[in-house]
Amino acid sequence: MFDDLVDATTGTRGAGALSSWARVENAACARRVAAMAAMLDAAYAVSGSADRDQWCLDNVDAVAAHIGAAQRITSGAASHQLVIAVALHERFPRVAAVFAEGLITYALVKTVVQRGALVIDPDALRALDALLAEAFGDWEPLSMDKTEKAIDAYVSQVDPQAVRRAETKARSRGVEITYDEDGSGMATVYSTLFAHNAKAFEARLKALAATVCPADPRTADQLRSDAFGAVGNHLDRMACLCGTEECTAAQNPPATGVVVYVIPSEDTLSDPAPQDTAPAPRPETPAPPAEVAGDTIGEPAEADVELDDLDAASEADEAAGQGERAALDGEPPRLFDKLLRDLTLSEALAPAPGYFAPLRPAALMGGQFLPGAIACRASVGATITPIVHPGLAPPENHYRPSKKLADFVRARDMTCRFPGCRVPATNCDVDHTIPWPHGPTAASNLKCVCRHHHLLKTFWGGENGWRERQLDDGTVIWTAPDGHEFVTTPGSRLLFPELSRPTATVTTTGRPTPHTAGLTMPRRRTTRAQARAERIHRERAGPC
Repeated sequence: MFDDLVDATTGTRGAGALSSWARVENAACARRVAAMAAMLDAAYAVSGSADRDQWCLDNVDAVAAHIGAAQRITSGAASHQLVIAVALHERFPRVAAVFAEGLITYALVKTVVQRGALVIDPDALRALDALLAEAFGDWEPLSMDKTEKAIDAYVSQVDPQAVRRAETKARSRGVEITYDEDGSGMATVYSTLFAHNAKAFEARLKALAATVCPADPRTADQLRSDAFGAVGNHLDRMACLCGTEECTAAQNPPATGVVVYVIPSEDTLSDPAPQDTAPAPRPETPAPPAEVAGDTIGEPAEADVELDDLDAASEADEAAGQGERAALDGEPPRLFDKLLRDLTLSEALAPAPGYFAPLRPAALMGGQFLPGAIACRASVGATITPIVHPGLAPPENHYRPSKKLADFVRARDMTCRFPGCRVPATNCDVDHTIPWPHGPTAASNLKCVCRHHHLLKTFWGGENGWRERQLDDGTVIWTAPDGHEFVTTPGSRLLFPELSRPTATVTTTGRPTPHTAGLTMPRRRTTRAQARAERIHRERAGPC
């Protein structure tokens, strides 16, 4: 069937080619989804799999981790796809057949699974599956809202109690934080909250913005934006950036117990600060990257930073760096000095001054890109801790790595080292690749792994499970249960390649014990299926 769809694209062009390849894409997606469901079926077919359903990291989690590694997506995203795949093939086989023919999209399939989740009677479910499969033969394009309502109409025909109730706006309130992927080092916060809380928050932002002196270079909007950082850091005032000696607000910067880890290079922080901003602190002696905890939108905080022992910047670069930092505040400059119709093509297309930033970029712990100027702002009032590359130093003679070694491993890795996982290294365990004491406590044998994937490695590992080996430069090669290999490199390699310089080669002592010797997997109180059944029962019952 799939080959026939591909052959049908031969000789097509324009809208015909677009339509033909869209159907091929849908059919290919259907086969990908079917492969996910088959992977879970295979996991359940293994002896002893029923007992693993009450493991903290159960069969579904283990398969989702494998799916995430294969697609280079997070385990959370893979888990969501697996839930859709299983529900589609167990509950809606006729809809799955239409999907396999490429006649509907994955988005529509996902909506069917979600809107039909409360149908529990087998006869009603079969009737719903048949109605939808027939309807999709001549389904017209609809908006998401109209699609949901149309599917709900079919659900109501077979089981009125299974229609998912529309949430009130109050129940759908929440906060969404999106980190911009354009390299700007900015993020967007969108929140829906009660009106009285919004009023209180607005007043709080205005009060914080008023704690700086009138000479602060930021506009009113910029001050309110930076006040968000002050709220997040539990501050009762903001750091003034006027840079004058007489300013009492600048002389008494606020302190905070909140830590945000920023990894810049030493030359980024060592350039002299511009006159209209507070001077950035610098370490007493040069050092490689270090840990800096700081507020990326201008509020002081305790921090850890990665610094590199680099040559001093030229005077021209220093001046450009000062301008880059100063450009963060104040009114935006005019795009052009003369009318657009009077510009030549070269003038119109020329990058703005400072476009090619001289300051070396930094990163947030977790891997998000951060321009050098914003890293300098994060360092205002921050604590700077040098990160020291261990070089060929011998292993430490104890299980728990020293703070200096752990700081280096976290700064080098930035995130969990399992394929596709983006958990920041500061929220991860520092794990021995070759278990202690047979594997040494050394940089070449240590990596950051989140607790979820640490449990996966420990209890779903072994000869027929997940295995890994680590190279001297921090590269980790994971081998999946099916034998496929996935290579992950340290997250700092692109911006701070000096952190990936090889360290001393490890030597194994003796024969490592079995990976689960003396350990017990934490267990769930209820299985995943039991928890799902309880959620469906509550939603079908409605509010008390």
